[in-house]
Amino acid sequence: MPRPNLVNNVLGASTSRRTLLKAGGAAALVMSGLTTGARAGASRPLVYAFAAWSDALAITYVGAKLIEDNFGYKVQPLQAEPGVIYASLQTGKADLYSNSYMQGMGPLKGDYHGGQADYVKKVAGSIKVVGVSEGPMTQGLAVPDYVDIKSIAELNDHADKFPSGIIGIDAGSGLMQAADATVKAYGLKLNLVPGSEAAMEAAFQRAYSKNEPIVVTTWEPLPMWSKFKMRYLEDPKKTMMSEPYYCFHVTSKDFESNFPKAQAFLTRCHIPNDEEAKIMGWIDGGMKPEDAASKWIGEVKGKGIIEPWLA
Repeated sequence: MPRPNLVNNVLGASTSRRTLLKAGGAAALVMSGLTTGARAGASRPLVYAFAAWSDALAITYVGAKLIEDNFGYKVQPLQAEPGVIYASLQTGKADLYSNSYMQGMGPLKGDYHGGQADYVKKVAGSIKVVGVSEGPMTQGLAVPDYVDIKSIAELNDHADKFPSGIIGIDAGSGLMQAADATVKAYGLKLNLVPGSEAAMEAAFQRAYSKNEPIVVTTWEPLPMWSKFKMRYLEDPKKTMMSEPYYCFHVTSKDFESNFPKAQAFLTRCHIPNDEEAKIMGWIDGGMKPEDAASKWIGEVKGKGIIEPWLA
């Protein structure tokens, strides 16, 4: 989950995942410019916000294609950091975000905990949580299986083995908020180093190829879990995760009146973890997100996965 910029990236654009992950810029200004004047009429595009995380790319581009192909709305995918996304949902400059990452199923009842809950609480009166998009998911601090440390509580005793600290992802993510709380709760001497999903995976791969110790912030179903023998460190204080995480479809307050057919779809669109990991793997391998979404939709048609979403 890198620290992304905002990209005017409609379906069919040629921007690759690696370009998205390496981009940086003034997200709020670009988002404002892209949506100004696009919201005057009922025929305007549905602005589908996302952060450039591999799972977000998967669910957003699948959702966008299904909405366009089945409900007749034009969809405008739009990339930004989480803080910008929630502010834009609040002001109506964005319509939909499908990666609102929080613990448990409470968000469907207005009970927000973990992950991006702090963002949600700030704008709760101006948005709606309408359905579950992903999950259940796990997160934690992970090491290669050859590292003999079993628990987060042991890290301080072996801090010299991890001179690079705890390799993290982007600072605005719910995962990093939990990691920061974990560093404080355990009094860890290791620095928590923010970066990106791509940088974290690359660092893990380099260390793994040399059989060197490394500890990273990560979650499942990232494809890296199928590439490497790795495991979470035990977390007796449960600061990284006290219950499973889910991602939720979150909309602007007037979404249902503007896009009623899409609203019904979002209450049912919940992609299975194994299927999402497949799409993420294709994107990691260099496939454009829109192509990965189209390929997956074509492969699962008639298998009872997407049909209930569209009923």
